[in-house]
Amino acid sequence: MYRALLVVGLLGACGPKVDPSSPFEQDDPRAGAPVEQAAPTYEQLPEAPVIAGVREGTIARADLVAQLDAGPGPILGRVEVTAEHDGDRFLGWRLVAVDPNAPPFPGVDLVPGDVLIALNGRSIARPDELDRVWAELRTTKAIVADLERDGGKFQLRWAVIE
Repeated sequence: MYRALLVVGLLGACGPKVDPSSPFEQDDPRAGAPVEQAAPTYEQLPEAPVIAGVREGTIARADLVAQLDAGPGPILGRVEVTAEHDGDRFLGWRLVAVDPNAPPFPGVDLVPGDVLIALNGRSIARPDELDRVWAELRTTKAIVADLERDGGKFQLRWAVIE
């Protein structure tokens, strides 16, 4: 039950606001020519190796709803994340630390350095995106987290059972 909630817990952090009038939004001519080759998309990444263990399971809807009702705070108290960017493009939330004694985490294939890219196919970069995903989790049939690890991709999946 709690393993799936780790992914939900990683949703709670939000990146800093950017002032569009900032002089740092201007290109510096001293920087030289732009880089021609773009970074690969998530879909183009190779599969990441399994390190910690479980990548799929089940969660009872009643247990999921109870955790959603408690809000993200209890879960966020067990993780530390930071925003991950590629230049000025938001990529996802990098897992910095996990409380190894917290119930959601034992046996889940997550390690510091993993980056949560999307939850159920949705970005979670802004608070409104978190709110939308949080609400949708009440009726979802599965929780699917897209993650990146050391240049490879992987998913964590939990079927929600009635």
